[in-house]
Amino acid sequence: MSDTSTFLFVYGTLRPTFDNAFSQYLRQRAHYMGDGWFPGQLLDLGSYPGAVYDRSSTATVRGTVYDIRKNSETVLTYLDYYEGVGSEFESPTEYVRAIVPVRCKGTLIDCWVYLYNHPSDDKPLIESGDYSHFLNQSR
Repeated sequence: MSDTSTFLFVYGTLRPTFDNAFSQYLRQRAHYMGDGWFPGQLLDLGSYPGAVYDRSSTATVRGTVYDIRKNSETVLTYLDYYEGVGSEFESPTEYVRAIVPVRCKGTLIDCWVYLYNHPSDDKPLIESGDYSHFLNQSR
């Protein structure tokens, strides 16, 4: 894995099926690459999800890969604010931004991902690993 990337993987309220201001911002400044996944768990945190990367997991987290190379610094700074990531937020933050290998169109792509950063033992698991699917089934 590298320590930098021009790709972003989103699995929750930043996916294309959501219409909040941050999701719209991302869609306007990034190029949609396709759906992807990584090994780990997707947690139900109430009104949004949290993902935990676990390279040895048989479960997967499903989401969307974006190419952000044209605006990577601006996009990541804006989304760091949305996710509460950075030194201006009280530590430990709920999320950390990390690079994770994501499978997209049969290829592994190192992507920035916002990962859940608190204990997860008491959080309900989203079995499908797909937050959009989970919300559709909950309705």
